[in-house]
Amino acid sequence: MKKLLHWSKQNFFLLSAIVCSVFIPLYPKLPLVDIKNTWVYIRIEDFLVVGVLFLLVIAVMRRQISLKTPLTMPILLFWIAGGIATMHGILLVFPSLQAVYPNVAFLSFLRRMEYMSLFFVGYFALKEKRHLAALVVVLVGTVLAVSLYGIGQKYLGFPAFLTMNEEYAKGIPIRLSQLSRISSTFSGHYDLAAYLVLVLPVFVSLLFGYTKYWQRAVLILGVLLGFIALFMTVSRISFFALLLALGFVVFLHKRKLILLTLPVTVIFVLLFVSISPRVFDRFGNTVKAIDVVIDAKTGDPIGHTKTVPNTYFMTKIIKQQYARTIKNIYGFASPSASFVVPYLVLPEQVVLLAEPDAPTGEDLPQGTGYINLSLAPVIRKLDNFFYEPKPRTATTAAEVFIINGDFLLKKVFTYDLSFTTRFQGEWPRAMAAFTRNILVGSGYGSVGLAVDNSYLRMLAEVGSLGFVFFTGIFVALGMYIKKIWPDIDSEQSKSFIIGVMAGLAGIGVNALFIDVFEASKVAFMTWLLIGMALGLAASYQRKAFNMLKEFKRILISMPSIAVFIFLLIMLLYSPLMRNNFVGDDFTWFRWVADCGEQNISGSCPVNISTVVRFFTHSDGFFYRPGTKIYFLVMYTVFWLNQNAYHAVSLALHGLVALLVFILANKLMKQSFMAAAAGLLFLFLSGYSEAVHWISATGFLFSAVFILVSLLSFINWVEKKKMRYGIFSIGAIFFALSFHEVGVVTPFVVLAYRSIFLRGYPLSKMLVDRVSAFVFFPLPLYFLVRFAAGSHWLSGDYNYNVLRLPFNVVGNAFGYFLLTVFGSVTSPLYQLIRGGLRTHIGIAAVVILCILLLAIWTIRNKYHIVQQQDRSLIGFGLIFSFLTLLPFLGLGNISSRYSYVASVGVAFTLVIFMKYVYILLRENGTAIAKAGTVVIISVYMLFQIIQQQQITADWYQAGEKTRRFIVSMGSAYEDSWAIAPVELHFVNVPIRHGEAWVFPVGMPDAVWLIYRNPNIRVFSWATLPEAFSVIDAGVKTQRVFEFDASGKVVERIKPPDIQ
Repeated sequence: MKKLLHWSKQNFFLLSAIVCSVFIPLYPKLPLVDIKNTWVYIRIEDFLVVGVLFLLVIAVMRRQISLKTPLTMPILLFWIAGGIATMHGILLVFPSLQAVYPNVAFLSFLRRMEYMSLFFVGYFALKEKRHLAALVVVLVGTVLAVSLYGIGQKYLGFPAFLTMNEEYAKGIPIRLSQLSRISSTFSGHYDLAAYLVLVLPVFVSLLFGYTKYWQRAVLILGVLLGFIALFMTVSRISFFALLLALGFVVFLHKRKLILLTLPVTVIFVLLFVSISPRVFDRFGNTVKAIDVVIDAKTGDPIGHTKTVPNTYFMTKIIKQQYARTIKNIYGFASPSASFVVPYLVLPEQVVLLAEPDAPTGEDLPQGTGYINLSLAPVIRKLDNFFYEPKPRTATTAAEVFIINGDFLLKKVFTYDLSFTTRFQGEWPRAMAAFTRNILVGSGYGSVGLAVDNSYLRMLAEVGSLGFVFFTGIFVALGMYIKKIWPDIDSEQSKSFIIGVMAGLAGIGVNALFIDVFEASKVAFMTWLLIGMALGLAASYQRKAFNMLKEFKRILISMPSIAVFIFLLIMLLYSPLMRNNFVGDDFTWFRWVADCGEQNISGSCPVNISTVVRFFTHSDGFFYRPGTKIYFLVMYTVFWLNQNAYHAVSLALHGLVALLVFILANKLMKQSFMAAAAGLLFLFLSGYSEAVHWISATGFLFSAVFILVSLLSFINWVEKKKMRYGIFSIGAIFFALSFHEVGVVTPFVVLAYRSIFLRGYPLSKMLVDRVSAFVFFPLPLYFLVRFAAGSHWLSGDYNYNVLRLPFNVVGNAFGYFLLTVFGSVTSPLYQLIRGGLRTHIGIAAVVILCILLLAIWTIRNKYHIVQQQDRSLIGFGLIFSFLTLLPFLGLGNISSRYSYVASVGVAFTLVIFMKYVYILLRENGTAIAKAGTVVIISVYMLFQIIQQQQITADWYQAGEKTRRFIVSMGSAYEDSWAIAPVELHFVNVPIRHGEAWVFPVGMPDAVWLIYRNPNIRVFSWATLPEAFSVIDAGVKTQRVFEFDASGKVVERIKPPDIQ
């Protein structure tokens, strides 16, 4: 006994970790102490953790242990940020809000500290490597118990103790139905699923570390039962997160097995889905098609309906009743205007809108979650529909009301309730809390109990400061383990650490849709496992290293720059996510939807024949098969959800900025200058059309592949590995498939060779094997394009040979103003161009003077610039010129065409700012730095203001197209679905500020709504022109006039007008 007590004293933290690992997951969340103003309780697990932490503090005070760990400072900084945020919230934010309480905020802050404090317990628990086996046994046993109890809830009636609402949280045992999702000993099915995502990767990873059959058998048993329990939770995001975590495990252990595990995983998933079809049903119901009745005048949804036979009303009272709204039909109806209708006189099939039950978590509440309702195709027009409310009392007979009015029945795609509550409720509230103070947020307790996104919750409660410090904890964790990794000589230890890191990755994915870092059982176990993994790694440390120095190195690393770039993109461009489709967008959608054969989403089938047709038939349009494939896939998966399309545009824009940084880093050899080039590229506003306009997504793809091709070529030159050359050629083909601008890629590669690979004359470069290899895609591209019957040169996309020199110089000047100063220079450019267009002689003199001035400047000032910088400036200018070359001969300039050219402009501007700093340095280094920062700040602010104005223009342009579509609903007739119809539109809006509305695409927008190939659409400048081509009184010839807001009003031709 004495030895046992001595051992327990020596291994107190190991025993504490074991007890916590068992008790916290297995003991239900029964309330112990009530808290005012919330239905979250203090529970027995809190007393257990506080007791363990109290003993930890005593051990620290006795100097038995030291709190000096690799994560101590990051954790303390996060706690400090949380304290500041909560004090700020209580003092400045809470007084202006309702239903937020200081005591709840304070206790929420303490609870976050309580969760994370278990890290120290875990860290000291595994200071000896031999204790790992005991902890693994405890974890496996706990998961087996949790899984078996969860299975027992479904089949044996074991009680569940939930905290999903105020009544359940009181600790009332609940028996789940066969259709319910299991929660085991956790407070809900999401918490259970998150716990399994955290621990199952540890078991799978340990299979690589333990070699004995019985050990692997026990681990496999734990994994299988855990998988069964996870499937019974029917949590989609957790299932996806676990697959990613397991893939991470296999990748780190046996990279060659990753391809082999894919088919095994598919078979395994299909097996479980066949056993539990509810999993498949839940995934299938994420987005579903329903019929929705809308108000034809306003476009507002009334509810989703079903079609029933008239016999459905055999036992119901049907009232023909005029009411203002179905929301309170008894209060607003006119009793004198109602009468009972026999069901036999009803049509055989009736459109019925039934009042929905209380939300169950599976059904979509009426009027929410619709995906781009205005663009949903019209099924038919309704003069009335039937509405069946819930009986007002238990004895009241079932009543059905005939609601009369002007309605449309549409086929609409919707999200289920779990997505809808996030998109429309919880996440917007969190963002509102964050925007109150982006630095420190609104404090703990300011966003309620659920946000269903741990990252948004963190931003809302502790702001960007807390978010950065929290992220720093995991950066420090990964950095430390990477440093120690070569010294770890135990396969079991490596497997455990890999499993914990993979579980954290899975939890990180889960946190996108669940508050996993705030769910007590999951949070406790997360920090406990982090401590165990780090403590185990620390036991192998051989030498000390400077963590602060490593942090500084990471801050300027490529992953960090990538994170900065994408955060900056979200800051600059996130408002455009709400923008609706305009102009050519509808043309792209019709190309991928109008092919005769369609799938459930209304698009052409995604198969080999469709893809081949895009490559072999252009139908007189530009040859852009890659862009067509992109729109086909997006339309099939996301239909007309503009948020998804804008998200792809922003992701591509961020990728281009990252590639600019990588390219600049290779050419400039300075990370700071390269990062400045990438960030400066993001702030330029001249190319904004390419990012805002969904139709220009192909241009973004092409820009990505142009830069990828150039970077691959540079790697080929530097590393002498042929695969980079093949990547370069492949990227050229991809660039060409998305947009014609890809033809400049070989010339850009040639420019790089001639500038940076000196000692080899250009004349030889033009005819050597490398150039032949790089230029090989062009003749093949032109041949295939010709065979596909694509558009070449005509209309606006044509060159005027006589004006070609003037167009080239004039457009080059315009693009210079646009890329450097933004769209604010457009009026100036148009004024100068318009004046010189009518005075060719003056234009020639001006062009000559500009050329002479440029030559004089180069000859007299070029010596100031260092040789390396000369090469960079030359490459930047040539890069911009080459990428603009296909467009310089056109009749005018366009914002989106300057996108790729802005890369070269960013290079040149960075070098320019470098010499501004050198010039100012004569006044002292401090003044030079401050002055340069001021100049850059003014320039960036100048660009940001333009960017915001352009975003507002695109939003208003999208609103005009939406109002047009909605206003067309009131004029719709069922004959429009099949009969030949002529629709004539007057005063069609072309632009709104810097944004396009309907330059083209209006006929395709009409087709998307009505899906009638016999509808013909015409545009006219004036009403008399429209009236002159129609006959008065003919219903198949209709005239509509646009007003300033984008709505259309029908105009009737008087009989006396010929």
